[in-house]
Amino acid sequence: MRVVKPSFQREGASSSSAGAPEERAAAAPLSPRSVAAGSQSEEEALLARHGRTFHFAARFLPGELRPSFVTLYAFFRTLDDLVDEREPGTSPEAIAGELRAWRAWFLADCQGTAPREPLGGRLAEVIAGYGVPAALFLDFLEGLHWDLWPREFASFTRLRAYCYRVAGTVGLALAHVLGATSETALAAAEGLGIAMQLTNILRDVGGDLRKGRLYLPLEDLARFGLSRSHLLHLLDSGQGPDAAFQNLMRYEVARAHLCYAQSLPGVWLLPPDRRLPILLAGRLYRRILQAIEQRGYDVLRARAHTTLSEKLREAMLALTLDRLWRRGERLDPAELEVGLENGP
Repeated sequence: MRVVKPSFQREGASSSSAGAPEERAAAAPLSPRSVAAGSQSEEEALLARHGRTFHFAARFLPGELRPSFVTLYAFFRTLDDLVDEREPGTSPEAIAGELRAWRAWFLADCQGTAPREPLGGRLAEVIAGYGVPAALFLDFLEGLHWDLWPREFASFTRLRAYCYRVAGTVGLALAHVLGATSETALAAAEGLGIAMQLTNILRDVGGDLRKGRLYLPLEDLARFGLSRSHLLHLLDSGQGPDAAFQNLMRYEVARAHLCYAQSLPGVWLLPPDRRLPILLAGRLYRRILQAIEQRGYDVLRARAHTTLSEKLREAMLALTLDRLWRRGERLDPAELEVGLENGP
């Protein structure tokens, strides 16, 4: 199995930086307010409402780990929504102010009052209890800075650096909570987070274009004779993907599949009672790629998703793989690619 060595620093930015020049404009932190993640029960509701795949998979976590998992999700989701689902009239500068306030809190070893409480207090307990490196949260915050102003990615290298910041960091933080901190396990966790973020990007091409965002690498668009203006034309005309766009998406989906193939085998490095939810989450997210393929790569007019029946089938398959492994049967990485449709 070939995996990429994890690093808390990636090409194109540094955790000690505050973003592009326009992101360093003076801005006071947003005023404290009631947020979705106000209590543990509200954090659970946030997971159920916005993280349906993770909510389904988290059912299989050991009970003592679930509160920490939910708190981590609540933090990452709340800050992500702050940037992506900003309230009307909220300026990027104001949001950047809150991100800087969080950064200062992490640099102060999570001492004092966090920008959002009681979320910060519970997050501090998770960080201290599981030894989650503060550098992960600093990199995550920097990734959010990248989303505050319109930005394009010239190459996949740059896009991958972004995916590391906003999702690879999440995978690494969860790996610490799940007790998988070897170099190989962390590499797999980072890779799985990046694979999931690539999946999000591919299924949200249409929605992101409507928000003025384009995450697909410009070098890939040029390779297939496409441009932002052409994608906007396809979107506005409502005609769906043309042949060139389908070829581009086929290329990007294949790249995402490769990321899953490289990272999913790392699930078996987790403690036995913690493998199932991560295996299930990874397989469910990968099934979104299959849904995109089945729709003829039409991500301009609709958002691909998994159905409840697909979730249940994947749960049964993941449970079977987990039981086989626990019985001591050796599994090759290729066997992790099996789907129910490949069975007898």
